[in-house]
Amino acid sequence: MYSPYISIIITVLNGEKTIRECLLSIANQTFPDYELVIVDGGSEDRTVSIIGEYTIINKTVRIIPGIGLYAGLNTGISLSTGKWLYFIGADDELHTPNTLHAVANFIRSGEASTKIFVGSVECVKQEIMLRPLFGSPHLMRHQVHHQGMFYDRQIFDKLLYNESMRIASDYEFNLKLSLMNIPHQSMDIVVCNFGGDGISENQMQQGYSEMQQIHSQLFSGWKRTWAMGYFWLRRKTGAVLRKYNLLKISKNLKDFFG
Repeated sequence: MYSPYISIIITVLNGEKTIRECLLSIANQTFPDYELVIVDGGSEDRTVSIIGEYTIINKTVRIIPGIGLYAGLNTGISLSTGKWLYFIGADDELHTPNTLHAVANFIRSGEASTKIFVGSVECVKQEIMLRPLFGSPHLMRHQVHHQGMFYDRQIFDKLLYNESMRIASDYEFNLKLSLMNIPHQSMDIVVCNFGGDGISENQMQQGYSEMQQIHSQLFSGWKRTWAMGYFWLRRKTGAVLRKYNLLKISKNLKDFFG
């Protein structure tokens, strides 16, 4: 049975404003050996009809009303057949038409034992480039956007996304992989243009709460204290920065002073 080299998985709900550009960035790829798996949570806008406009040979669309984000990702995993799995949001785009070609070449030239390849993600609206950092010391302090990550499908034989969480399950997933010492490698490739406006204040509070829960379950002693304290401080300072709109100013100063 034929299995594509890369499976691209999208979960979407009412994404008519952005999914056309996302699908176009996929359909325009110069690398042909991929499949697209889309799990729709019961969209009530034109999302499903827009999806139908794009003729992608290996395309699977499953509509499951009411399904949550991480249940949708797990469903997409179960429907996929590719050797490498990649997750992209309906409001994101692959960086260039050559992105998958560059990633596939890098993976093929990498170490055979490597199970995770991590590239950069460009946050277009925030004008920020997120570099490929992975490993528990980094993940204890920061999120890693899955839009820059390619996973060996064998990983999902051992671990799936925690469907009880609403915001931070991908953070928990990557942190667990890091603690399991899953071999990973960084790529000097910009994989994705992140199109999101960010999350709301309520979602951010939910995310911090879930991260604290994750830290309390996975760490003990000084590591738990350090990680939870760091996120508490980041939560407080982040609120101040958002209030006074200093995030972009901070970035500009950093760019100016190098």
